[in-house]
Amino acid sequence: MPIIKKIFKFSHFHLLYDLFVLSVKITFAMTVATFRMIIPPRAKNLLGETVLITGAGHGIGRELAIQLASLGCIIVCWDVDNEANRSTMSTISKNGGEVYGFAVDVSKRLEVREAARLMRKVGVPEVSILINNAAVLYHSPFLKQDTDLVEKTFSVNVLSNFWTIETFLPNMMHNRRGHIVCLSSMCGIYGVSQKVVYCSSKFAVRGLMEALHEELRLDSQPTNVRFTTIYPFYVDTGLARDPKYRFPLIFGILSPEYAAGEIIKAIRRNYTEYSIPRCLLTLNSINRMVPETVMRLILDFLADVDRKRRENLLSPATC
Repeated sequence: MPIIKKIFKFSHFHLLYDLFVLSVKITFAMTVATFRMIIPPRAKNLLGETVLITGAGHGIGRELAIQLASLGCIIVCWDVDNEANRSTMSTISKNGGEVYGFAVDVSKRLEVREAARLMRKVGVPEVSILINNAAVLYHSPFLKQDTDLVEKTFSVNVLSNFWTIETFLPNMMHNRRGHIVCLSSMCGIYGVSQKVVYCSSKFAVRGLMEALHEELRLDSQPTNVRFTTIYPFYVDTGLARDPKYRFPLIFGILSPEYAAGEIIKAIRRNYTEYSIPRCLLTLNSINRMVPETVMRLILDFLADVDRKRRENLLSPATC
């Protein structure tokens, strides 16, 4: 019995010690986080980085390619639309940038592997920054979904991320440097009517990035590979419809040029998560602290749901 008591006291002491150490670490982490909110981390230099961008022929992907090239990055454009891809490449070349392009359907694992093989064959430098931007969006009520479009949405929006990451992550880990960026969406944080499939795919991207980040964080060998998940609200790329929220200064339409600039800012500062506009992640954190009924009331107010319902009741289609 005395031995058992000693063991209990010893373990009890260690628990108290561990709790004390934890409280010190939490205090330090909170202090650093607060400091970073006021003074952001220094932006890293991207000169000479090889950046692969999926969906580089249109919208945000095109703007990312052009803006990153202007910072001295070597750009690799992937897009299933060969003509759009060439247009992006032409713009970069005219501005004196170094660019390579490949027609790739990123939803197909074999095409991703083959494109990577061709890149090595023609001497493209090893990819140090991977930006998974390619996505599709189809609007439809859940019970009227086209099953082919459901599969296409997950193939392009989710599975493509698996195929590109598994292709380029090993070299990043071997070189102990790299950065993986995936574009999710605020639809990957909140469910939205008429976008069930799209929201599901963007929630999956969020889960992929969080789990992969955690897996490498706990790896016994530090890899120094960074992860950034981007949550745009509404960017005028031709995919989404204008949601017409209140307070357009916060919830208004953003240009692809602006969104690309914000994404590059997040990459250069090694942010793990970044919303566009940036305040939305903070607003989400606050919103999640209140009861669900209150959260729904706030969301309905921001989306001006009552006005939309009145408009629907008065529209000719419902009269």
